[in-house]
Amino acid sequence: MWIKNIVFVIFGLTAGGAIAGAYVAFIASLGIYTRLDGWANAGHKIFTTETLILLGTTVGNLIILYDIPVPVGVPGLAVCGLLFGMFTGCLAAALADVVKLFPILCRRIGLRYGLPYVIASVGLGKAVGNWVQYFLFQKGR
Repeated sequence: MWIKNIVFVIFGLTAGGAIAGAYVAFIASLGIYTRLDGWANAGHKIFTTETLILLGTTVGNLIILYDIPVPVGVPGLAVCGLLFGMFTGCLAAALADVVKLFPILCRRIGLRYGLPYVIASVGLGKAVGNWVQYFLFQKGR
């Protein structure tokens, strides 16, 4: 029985590592890391950024896979939610910038000024949508 568990652990870690590596490679191939580091003026820390994203992806997979409780309380949950939302928003903005979504959108709708407000509104809308989803639709779980 313990051999079966060891094989499952090896397969699970291998699959998680492959998915995390593919995720990092996909984002890196699109140039999103360099774009995020350019926005943050942290180009000299790109290796650290890539390492932390890979580590966070792997640890998150392990926590979800093995249902590990992380007792951080409501304040910790709020901080985690804020950080997850910031990462998702930055990632979406960087990906949209890579594919030139915002310049095309601005040209089509005739927007000349206020692009930062549009980007902030998109992020705020995502945050509000996540809060509504969590507080209104997840109460019964």
